[in-house]
Amino acid sequence: MVDTALQPLTQQKQISGIEQTLIAAGLVDVLTLDSTIRVDLKYSSVENFAGIDMYGDFNKCYLQPDVAEMLVKSQSELKQKYPRYSLIVYDASRPVHIQQLMWDTVQLPKGEKQKYLSNPGKGSLHNYGAAVDVSIIDSAGFTLDMGTPYDFFGEKAHPVREQDLLKSGELTAEQISNRKILRSAMRRGGFWGIQTEWWHFNACTRKEAAEKYALVE
Repeated sequence: MVDTALQPLTQQKQISGIEQTLIAAGLVDVLTLDSTIRVDLKYSSVENFAGIDMYGDFNKCYLQPDVAEMLVKSQSELKQKYPRYSLIVYDASRPVHIQQLMWDTVQLPKGEKQKYLSNPGKGSLHNYGAAVDVSIIDSAGFTLDMGTPYDFFGEKAHPVREQDLLKSGELTAEQISNRKILRSAMRRGGFWGIQTEWWHFNACTRKEAAEKYALVE
């Protein structure tokens, strides 16, 4: 039997290149602050719009320290009202080179593409560690029905269209209610959503991020 305690730390556990980049940028692993938050990074698998594993074996939620505290508060607010629920993170800090890969992969006209993905030349709040993609999972391991999958490109994912989609029968009252539960918890933590993705939440404006943080390359 090998005594792992005598092995160098680098042999006990390899840290991926992406994680090294995030640590060097001063970001923090949210689970070190609240281990009840679930993490399932969709870009660490082929279960995403591109069908490409972009992160490899990296599957952690890193954010700017103050943004991480905001997410912890959102989790606390959610659990106070719904003890069986938890936030589940689908994406958090995203290096610029991954943003470029996504941009190059999406086969949409540029004007349509910008509804769902920030141009890497301008930078996304994900690239600053100041945005997070989340949903809600219950204690049995089932995600709440939000009406569309994560990374769905279409109006059914647009919060701004929910009432019209409810009237047309394309979304149900329960699906919209689940989205409202998510939005309420995130807003109480200090985040706000966007018009085209029910899962995406920002901690600040892009201008504020550029003033406070550095891009994660």
